[in-house]
Amino acid sequence: MVRTELLHGHCSAERIAGLLCMHRRTLTRRLSAEGTAFSVIANQGRFEIARQLIHHTDIPLVQIAAALGFSEASAFTRAFRRWSVESPSAWRTRHRR
Repeated sequence: MVRTELLHGHCSAERIAGLLCMHRRTLTRRLSAEGTAFSVIANQGRFEIARQLIHHTDIPLVQIAAALGFSEASAFTRAFRRWSVESPSAWRTRHRR
């Protein structure tokens, strides 16, 4: 559900909670009970989508960043480095061989 909402640009804890017919605080409590948080799940989804788009398409990184809701390509690059320890362009090069 998070992945779908990320791709449609409507991903928020409030939105996901509503789709699950619960209050945002209930979602937060349940995720906390599982040892996670909405931001962690959303970032995992962004990373998964980013890897697939980088690996399987020739879409420019700027467009991937915009599709994932990043304000600028540099913000996407910083996030991708946090997730994978390398830049998106380096990741694309290494995984395209």
